[in-house]
This record gives sequence, C-alpha cells and structure tokens, in this order.
Amino acid sequence: MRHDYKYAPGEWGTLGREWRRSLEADNKSDNTVRIYLGVLCQLGTWAMALDEPYEPTEIPTSALRDYVKKVLDTTSPGNAHNQFRTMRTFFNWLVTEEEIDRSPMATMKAPHYEPPDVPILYQDMMGALLETCPGRDFVDRRDNAILRCLWATAGRRQEVSVLNLDDVDQDYDELKVFGKGRRFRTIPYGAKTGQAIARYLRVRNRHPQAALPALWLGATGQGGLSPEGVRAIVARRATQAGIGHVHPHMFRHAYAHYWQLEGGNENDLMRIMGWKSREMLGRYGSSAASERAHKSAREMAIGDRV
Repeated sequence: MRHDYKYAPGEWGTLGREWRRSLEADNKSDNTVRIYLGVLCQLGTWAMALDEPYEPTEIPTSALRDYVKKVLDTTSPGNAHNQFRTMRTFFNWLVTEEEIDRSPMATMKAPHYEPPDVPILYQDMMGALLETCPGRDFVDRRDNAILRCLWATAGRRQEVSVLNLDDVDQDYDELKVFGKGRRFRTIPYGAKTGQAIARYLRVRNRHPQAALPALWLGATGQGGLSPEGVRAIVARRATQAGIGHVHPHMFRHAYAHYWQLEGGNENDLMRIMGWKSREMLGRYGSSAASERAHKSAREMAIGDRV
C-alpha cells in the first residue's frame, strides 16, 4: 500500500524514509508510522529553517531543547510530551544505525505532563444504553450486540468494527480481532453477549446483503459498517439514553477499571487488552486505584478516631 507521507528537506527526509522502512519492518501500525513521520517532518522543517540549519546527525541538544520549548509554548503539554518521545525514538534509531555515536537527547527529560482523568462508562450508564435498543428489529438487535461486544471484550473501535462473520466463534464464545502492531488476539465474551450476537445473526440472515462477510451491516444497504459508523451508533444511543457524550473507547477504559477494581490479574488484562507495555496499566487503572483508595479511607475512618 502506498502512503503519501510528508518529509522534511535534506538529510531529514532521506533518513526519514529509511526510518519509515525500519518502523514498518518492526510491524508498527500505519497510524503509528504516520504520527512518527509527522513529528519528524515538523522537527526537520524547523531545524532547516533556522539561521544556522541543522541536519539530524548534527543537531545539538540545545537546539532540541529550544524546539521542545517551542512546542510547549505553542501547543499543549500532552503534544510536547508525545513529540519528545517520538524524537527520542528517532535519535535512538540513529544510534542503532551507527549514524551518530550518542543521542543528543540522552540527557534530556521529557516535559512534565499529567494525563487527564480518563472518562469511565459505569455499569448504570451501560444499562441505560442497552435500554435504548430492546426491540427485535434489525437495528435494535445489531446495536445491542455492538454495545455488548464493546463492553464485554474491551475491543478497540477499529477492531470491533471490522469483524467478519468468521471472526466469531459461537461454540467457544470468542472473537478473533486484528489489533495494533498487526497482531491477532482472541478475546472471550460472556453468555449475555453471546445471546445478543446470536439474536443479531438471526435477523442478519434475513438482510438483503447477508452474503457479505462483514459481521455488522448497515440498515439501508450500504454494506458493512465502518469504524465511524460504530462511533455514530454509540453516540446516538447515548443521546437517547440521556447520559451525555459517550465514545467507544470509554468501554475499553471501563473494562480495565472493573477488572483492576476487582483485583484481576494484571498480566491477564494486558493479554486481553492487547498491550505490550505495563505503562498502560497505570493509565487505564488510575480510576480503579482512586476508587480503591477512597473505599479504604472510608473503611479505615482515620479522621474519626479522635
């Protein structure tokens, strides 16, 4: 597949193209490659526009500090933090490729960044969503099954949206999803989700486009649903339920929240979620940690002991 990535001038572009091949060889997702190359293009364009231009193998730490400060001043701490990590990955790659002896970022620290609190889809909110689609018609049964799949599997919107019929194992109650890093993983689901899928498949068999391989079909003959279509379904049902803005990724955070709140094994959670880094446990588990801390504080009631 051809991608029209943007590259900075000079050696930034030459090495950027080589880095792209390395990222692809490491099985990075198309989106990750696009983000990384976008950051490199911004950095390289800035470096080459300076009164004293710098190529990637020559740029000093002081210039990189200036660039990070510029990003902080003109965008956000979150963007600066993400750009810093991408830049560090690139210069570490240059060291690996023996283009430079030492990364100019070796002594630099990432800009301080406190991730915002992750919005959680609580159980009562999920119940309200399901109450909006109790019917037996095609749309209600499809939407009910999609909501339950998101809730019961912690699948990403992209993963759940592009499921095919062959990805559903009704004998073992499992979904086979194709996730980040171009990796397949199998996710189990419970009896209620299995029931919702089975009911949907019965009405799907009567759909004019039932022969299509896509699991989720549109109601008006437009073929399989897109990830944007699944997002729109979740938003529409949330509006009907009167629970405010809800997006598919909130189901994923809810899964991690309740798993950790009930003391589930963290390694098992990483496998279900498709994570390779334990860093995600802290980010997704912050709400559960806060809830456990508040519960302990209430039970211990230290303030009431005098």
